[in-house]
Amino acid sequence: MMNEQSFKRMIDLFLKKKDKNNESLNMHYLLLKQADRSYLHRFNQRTEMSDIRSISKTVMTLLAGIVSKLSYEGKYPPFNEETYIYPIIKDVIHLTNKQNLDHLRKVQVKHLLTHTVGYDEVLLMRQDITDIDPYKYVDLLVNHPIVYKPGEHYLYSNAGFYLLSVVLQEFLQEDLSIFVARELFTPLQIKNYHWEKYGHYLAGATRLWLLPEDLLKIGELLLHNGKFNDQQLISENWINKMTSKPIYTEEVDTPDRIFRRYAYGYGIWLAKENNIFFGHGTDGQTLIIVPEKNTIIITLAEQGDMKPIEEILNDIIFNEI
Repeated sequence: MMNEQSFKRMIDLFLKKKDKNNESLNMHYLLLKQADRSYLHRFNQRTEMSDIRSISKTVMTLLAGIVSKLSYEGKYPPFNEETYIYPIIKDVIHLTNKQNLDHLRKVQVKHLLTHTVGYDEVLLMRQDITDIDPYKYVDLLVNHPIVYKPGEHYLYSNAGFYLLSVVLQEFLQEDLSIFVARELFTPLQIKNYHWEKYGHYLAGATRLWLLPEDLLKIGELLLHNGKFNDQQLISENWINKMTSKPIYTEEVDTPDRIFRRYAYGYGIWLAKENNIFFGHGTDGQTLIIVPEKNTIIITLAEQGDMKPIEEILNDIIFNEI
């Protein structure tokens, strides 16, 4: 069981570790919760929110789960992971690449959640869109060649989750930022956050800023099968789907570790052992769920070389908790 002394050992690991340039790690926060014990360290006395980067994808997946649940309860028309996206977005896109239409008609929500739309190029990453009008991102995606049949080819990028943001907002006919505040952040008692928009829509795949204490609440929702403070915000079935429909990702796997990107579920990474699953973002953002030890581990950072952080986390999972 965790205690203050073991948590201090973890902090020391981050303080002593050097990156590939022999520089200290630029950490923001380390947070660990095991059962009812919680430990938080603020590196350099930081108090500001951090950009959780691609953990935003996990949050978007939870949003889709809420919409699916509300739909099942009769509050919205039918919506789930099998829903086809084209009928929802066809009136807000300008499709000039007519060769895409056949594949686009076959894209379902589950393809957005698993990076299997069918693109053969990584799209909508920050460095690639600096000179593009954000209001044109939607049309950029629907007109970019969809080379593979949806569901056949995995390629990690920001494209699917931005499209999911578009799909959810058009399906709900409500600004998604209002929906997320009402249906997710308010029940989780998250008051301080910022989620940037790309044009009319939330960035979806990225650009969400949170405090570590609030990211922990997202982790608790995942650990406790969609429940927070005895309120079932998301169905247990949806959480099971997130973590049990894997696409194996050998190209980024590290077989010598416990903390490893063995596979990708719905908006979340899966390790191979101990049922571990986690959100993972550029520059050292991690939200790790270790169900068998009733543990959540969070790092927030601005660390370009992420390998040292991942090595320490592997050590923590294997030796400390």
